Amino acid sequence: MAQQRYDAVVIGAGHNGLVAACYLAGAGLKVCMLERYHEVGGAAITEELAPGFKVSTGSYVLSLAPRSIFDDLGAWDEGIELLPREPRFFCPYPDGRSITFWNDPERAKAEIAKFSTKDAAAYDHYDDFVERAARAMDRFILRPAPSFEEVAAAFVGPAEERSLFDLLYMGSAADLAEHFFESEQWCAVVAASGIIGTFRGPRDPGTGFVKLYHSMGTVTGRRGAWAYVRGAMGAVTQALAKVARKRGVEIRTSAEVAEILVDGDGRAAGVTLTTGEEVRAGVVLSNADPKRTYLQLAPASAVPADYRAKVAAIQIESPVVKMNLALSELPRFTALEGQDQRQGSSGGLFIAPSVDYMQTACDEARGGHPATHPFLNIHLQSAVDDTVAPEGQHAISIFAQYYPYALAEGSWDERREEIGDRIVEEFGRYAPNVPGSVVARQVLGPPDLEARFGLTGGHIFQGEIVPEQEFDSRPVPGSTSYEGPIGGLFLCGAGAWPGGCVMGAPGHNAAHEVIARFRDVGASA
Repeated sequence: MAQQRYDAVVIGAGHNGLVAACYLAGAGLKVCMLERYHEVGGAAITEELAPGFKVSTGSYVLSLAPRSIFDDLGAWDEGIELLPREPRFFCPYPDGRSITFWNDPERAKAEIAKFSTKDAAAYDHYDDFVERAARAMDRFILRPAPSFEEVAAAFVGPAEERSLFDLLYMGSAADLAEHFFESEQWCAVVAASGIIGTFRGPRDPGTGFVKLYHSMGTVTGRRGAWAYVRGAMGAVTQALAKVARKRGVEIRTSAEVAEILVDGDGRAAGVTLTTGEEVRAGVVLSNADPKRTYLQLAPASAVPADYRAKVAAIQIESPVVKMNLALSELPRFTALEGQDQRQGSSGGLFIAPSVDYMQTACDEARGGHPATHPFLNIHLQSAVDDTVAPEGQHAISIFAQYYPYALAEGSWDERREEIGDRIVEEFGRYAPNVPGSVVARQVLGPPDLEARFGLTGGHIFQGEIVPEQEFDSRPVPGSTSYEGPIGGLFLCGAGAWPGGCVMGAPGHNAAHEVIARFRDVGASA
């Protein structure tokens, strides 16, 4: 029987690969998608942790995805239901005080005023500045990578704010926070979103841009407001898979790619699976990270030595432990004694008492040691979604930093559970009932994230999203196309511009570049 040939083959059925496949098929291309796991989703997947407890194994909220992608694809009609979070987040402190950041700006500022009336008065100016910087970024997300100069030129603001804009892009999240605010508690809140998933501390250069990156999202219709998805994050990728199949995409699971095929002219010609089967295609789109794509899947002889060196230099070591918990009861926060406990659980939760607390944790991990007091970003989806846990019980995601890929003492296999115990213990300092209410748990250190999701270094963004690895330096300097040195091989994952989070923009952009190539060929035929 003759081998079937496709216009495009997509490696990896994570959200970016699915977005790319949907657009390609919608343009009339014959598409085959290959996923090594037994289910689609990549890191955006819902799985059962214990009977009745469903968790987002990897990613945990929908934040940065442009709504236009789901609009284009009709994905909202396939099961994506956003659940608003009120408040946006809650931050308890060791002294028993807390900040509840409500969606109502006046209520939120009243919370800030508990620590500093000056900070509350400065909030609107800060929020306006971040909004204008985010708008400068908006025009570049659904297009090929811009240069830093293009982005900088798009910022519209008073001349005296230009230096502050430069600080936001090249400086630290702490410098930005401390420019506007004085209280250590609120400065920590502002800086915290500048370190998520990043192996830098809040005082390190580049985290200002990470802060901006995490502030850009408008998927909920409100800038910076993140949302849960009913049924957890697998609902997003399942919806995209439905769209893909309706458009004719052939999705094959348990189909691991061993090698990208390159023909005699140096062009990608398909892939070989670990079973030895060849899948031929006119172009290949890789949702794998740049290192896995160019240093493992592509033949070494097909990748120029200078390009290999640039890819090898990508900063891609993760500082993250992802922990999923099943709890028998809702956390009871000491800081909310005598108040409605649900306000501590129905949004996000930051354990970040001060900027220096987070910086110390990072510095410990740089020395190869797990953070003594970790930064925790906690999400209790079951507080607003009754589909993910049995009645009265709860499913929780904990995103913890800082933890090195290679431990200075012992191995992850030896220390995984000890590290998990320490994370739960830290959570218990603020909600004392938590350690005794754990029904089941899952601890995924950086090597586990690498093994489970195919993420080199365990990095959730397929490489740091710091300024020197963004714009036309993503994945490597000089990247103005999603096609690298091998003709017909395109990156479509988070390792390409604009980067990580459940965004879909890299998949969208890579697909549109491929579609334009096919149209050009058709027009010239």
